[in-house]
Amino acid sequence: MSKAVSRRYAIISDLHSNVEALTNVFADIKSQGVEDIICLGDVVGYGPQPREVMAMTMSTVRVSLMGNHDEAVLKGAKNFNAWAREAIDWTRDEIQVQDGAEKERWAYLKRMPMSFQTNGLYFVHGSPRQPTIEYILREDIYNGNYDKFDEIFESFEKILFVGHSHTPCVINEDLDYVTPTEIEHNFTYTRDRKKLIVNVGSVGQPRDNDTRSCYVVVDDDKLTFRRVEYDVAPVVKKIKAIDRLSDNLGLRLKKGV
Repeated sequence: MSKAVSRRYAIISDLHSNVEALTNVFADIKSQGVEDIICLGDVVGYGPQPREVMAMTMSTVRVSLMGNHDEAVLKGAKNFNAWAREAIDWTRDEIQVQDGAEKERWAYLKRMPMSFQTNGLYFVHGSPRQPTIEYILREDIYNGNYDKFDEIFESFEKILFVGHSHTPCVINEDLDYVTPTEIEHNFTYTRDRKKLIVNVGSVGQPRDNDTRSCYVVVDDDKLTFRRVEYDVAPVVKKIKAIDRLSDNLGLRLKKGV
């Protein structure tokens, strides 16, 4: 898939049906004067408001890719833990509630592309090898999974943007792994630099021990990681009120894990 985007745009991922988080992230993106938004998938799953988050995404996001939770809602949950599987089954029922927009929501999920490429940049939820399900993790480096990285780096020209693990980072071809904090939340890509893998973090369920939402603004060759606070308590309360969602999904939000 190829669509032209402006030289300044935002990349979000892993919204996970969290209205409070997405509302504040959209407000922060607007405050930066950014209009184009690319979503790397997992619009739904885990959280308590899939219909509302889908409506917000459908009306605001320029390109929305398919994540493993989006795919599982369509095709069934395989290789998910019990909490995630129960949430997916509940989400499927929720988005098919007959409120006049159910067909549009289902069609939106079905037409989500697996990846997006433009100007040497590659966007995908998991990895180019397995777009919705493969993780790219710090542990892969520690475990010496070098063939995996060779294959992944060969598949793009400049920068690969991913989500899926909910942990923001930058990995270069030398397999140096840095967190946003270690680079003061900014990075400039220059033509003589080696290729990069950039994980943009998660809007709706951060897992780097920081409860704030995370996303990236791309301004030509400059990448900026943005952290956005939101009120976690209402989301936890909504999750607790839904019998088919595990309370642990709310506790994770409170701890950022």
